[in-house]
Amino acid sequence: MKPMAWSYSSLDDFKNCPKAFHAKRVAKTVQETPSEQMIWGNKVHKCFEMRIKNGEALPDYLEEHEPFMQELEALDGEKLTERKIALSTSRQPTTFFAKDVWMRGIIDFCNVHRDGALLVDYKTGKKHAKFEQLKLFALYTFVEYPDVDYVTTQFYWTKTKDTTEQTFDRSQIAEMWNSFAPDLRQYVQAFKDDVWQPRPSGLCNGWCPVTDCQHWKPKRK
Repeated sequence: MKPMAWSYSSLDDFKNCPKAFHAKRVAKTVQETPSEQMIWGNKVHKCFEMRIKNGEALPDYLEEHEPFMQELEALDGEKLTERKIALSTSRQPTTFFAKDVWMRGIIDFCNVHRDGALLVDYKTGKKHAKFEQLKLFALYTFVEYPDVDYVTTQFYWTKTKDTTEQTFDRSQIAEMWNSFAPDLRQYVQAFKDDVWQPRPSGLCNGWCPVTDCQHWKPKRK
């Protein structure tokens, strides 16, 4: 079986549990119901996009984020919002649904100015220090913009209105790709063998939609 084009979220889903990944994204025998947190996150992202892209005022319940929106708005250079990106099998920029698409992603905010770039990801959930998704977006940016030598990636945490960041240098490209290699090898092998092993975790306790799995249990009351 030919591997599906992957994104950071789909690869992370596969890592969490290949069996659940297959049911949700390959066989599509189950469908996840969007949680309240997901619905809220999508709403915030849309409001931020319209604020930067079209200058629309934030709704009253998001007005506290206006200072950060103004910071982004004031940046010099090219500014892009909710940008769909894709790499081909030869790791070159391509269209989102091209026949040879290999990797996909969506960058919340991208600013390119001279030899540098800033990528921002809005986060409405709990704070964490996992920059792998933004690392992948930085890799794409190095490919599309040959003159960019460094990419600063930044999470904007809406609950606390602060940011955390990590900067990547063009000299790190090989090392950055290598960090994804082990998981991608397992991903490709699963499609090749059509074997999707379950991986038990706390999600088995009523959070996973694959209820016919031997590890699934109902939520505790």
